[in-house]
Amino acid sequence: MKYVIHGAPGSGSGIVEAACAELGVDYEARDLDARNDEHRGAAYAAINPQRKLPALELEDGEIITESVAIVLTLDERHRDAGLLPPPGGKERAQALRWMVFIAAELYPMVEIIDHPERFAPGENAAQAMRERAETIWRERWRVLEANIAGTPHCLASGFCATDLFITKLAVWLDRAWRQEHLPKIDALITAVRARPTLEHVWRRHIRD
Repeated sequence: MKYVIHGAPGSGSGIVEAACAELGVDYEARDLDARNDEHRGAAYAAINPQRKLPALELEDGEIITESVAIVLTLDERHRDAGLLPPPGGKERAQALRWMVFIAAELYPMVEIIDHPERFAPGENAAQAMRERAETIWRERWRVLEANIAGTPHCLASGFCATDLFITKLAVWLDRAWRQEHLPKIDALITAVRARPTLEHVWRRHIRD
């Protein structure tokens, strides 16, 4: 069984690569030139009509998009690896709660901050939208910080896939601000980046 991850260095596909690395499964990282918007072209649209990264291609050619759906699919296919806590328990519920919070409340703000012109008419409106999005982005990170239950992981029981989401997105924050205002998340990042199984993934996806 070999997975294909359609993504790009530095993008959210790092979450999926990290999940596969933790699982120890065979995968190919098939990179697109995101800096030149290759993922917004017709060829990639045939894989993901939303033209967003990442997408996971299964061994039979089936395509899964949306990072949470991809990670849940991987967890279901490789339950013994323990990427997420077992179904039915409180720990899994909390892992999914914060994973979806990241995907639904934090991740969308990145596109608004980076490309406000896609959402606002005119340069002045775009700048105002970016500034407001940055404020909301930081407010939502504070919500997550207040709910970090483990030391130094999201869950009290230890590492899970939710930590991969937190690590990949939190490195896009200003480091000095993160260290001052999000000490639990900063410690989580340090711990997850130090995991030996993930060294080669973070080398591709985290620049600092």
